[in-house]
Amino acid sequence: MSPSSFLRLIVSQATILRRNTIFWLASLIAAVVSMAVFGWLFNPDTRPFDLAVVDQDGSEASQALVSAFDSVDNVNVSHGSREDELASLDEGDLAALVVIPAAFGDDLAAGDAAIPVYYDDSDPVRTGYASNTVDAVIDAYSDEFLARPDALRVEEQSVSTEGVSYIDFLTPGMVGLTVMWVNLGVAFLLVTWREQGILRRLGVTPLRPGGLILTQALSFALISVTQVIIILSMGRFIFDVQINGSLLWLAVTVGLGVAAMLALGYLIASLLRSATSVNAVVNMVTFPMIFLGGSYFPLEPPAALNPLVQAIPLTHLNEALREVVNGSGDLADLWPQWAALSVWAIAGFLLSFRLFRWQ
Repeated sequence: MSPSSFLRLIVSQATILRRNTIFWLASLIAAVVSMAVFGWLFNPDTRPFDLAVVDQDGSEASQALVSAFDSVDNVNVSHGSREDELASLDEGDLAALVVIPAAFGDDLAAGDAAIPVYYDDSDPVRTGYASNTVDAVIDAYSDEFLARPDALRVEEQSVSTEGVSYIDFLTPGMVGLTVMWVNLGVAFLLVTWREQGILRRLGVTPLRPGGLILTQALSFALISVTQVIIILSMGRFIFDVQINGSLLWLAVTVGLGVAAMLALGYLIASLLRSATSVNAVVNMVTFPMIFLGGSYFPLEPPAALNPLVQAIPLTHLNEALREVVNGSGDLADLWPQWAALSVWAIAGFLLSFRLFRWQ
């Protein structure tokens, strides 16, 4: 190939991409959204948490430590009795509880004081922020007020009433993640068929759009069920992850998740006309959903992001899966998530039927 031909090929390929506005715009938006989301969620200055400090001593030294905790930015500090604050910690309302014991001031004067700190280990991300904050406050207090910083010790204790380890939390998230990835892939398949003329040839047969969508939905659902069984079996036999709720409710949850993700995939395929555009939009949709939907770790999003988090179908799928696997799986806790998934499924399929084109 001559240099001039090579250059013309580069120009033609660039022109094709430039004219495919959805492709390059979606890629740009995905990059911007990812930077904004991760820069916001993982910045300690934007990750508030609740912490309680119980002062059982009332001495000048303990009051100075309480003031040090109260002055920390972006931390909601409460003060109550030890029993009340422990109950709040058990319920997941607190990230940590700092107890300043009686005779704290006397122990400091004697050169050996200990502060029990209780952490909720069911949320590893929040616990990391809380632990770093508590250590920083106590280190600063020791440097400022104590001649011997080693005279003050921290005794860490973990509290998790549900006994949920990270792998218990992660397993349902991976189920939701695979349900999302597999079923959104129907968008790429449908548009590829349209580009290759397969849908045009099917359009002259008695096959109706509803029949095509139904048969594809069942095949994708079969793949999803197989993957769910593999993931849950791996969690059970390798990591001892127990399913606390009903298998029937688990099946209903997976079915609604499959329907919601398929509906979203068909809607994308109905709105777009090229495989490159679909691929870009699917990536733009799935990448934020993975993290905002809580697949890998718990989130406490800023107030401005919370409406978006609650609108994401993966959020409701993951919450319902965790309620069945890690919780009790009561219908009272499941029906709001089922309702949200049903809305996505019904609205998505209705719009897909209306917008569907064979070519």
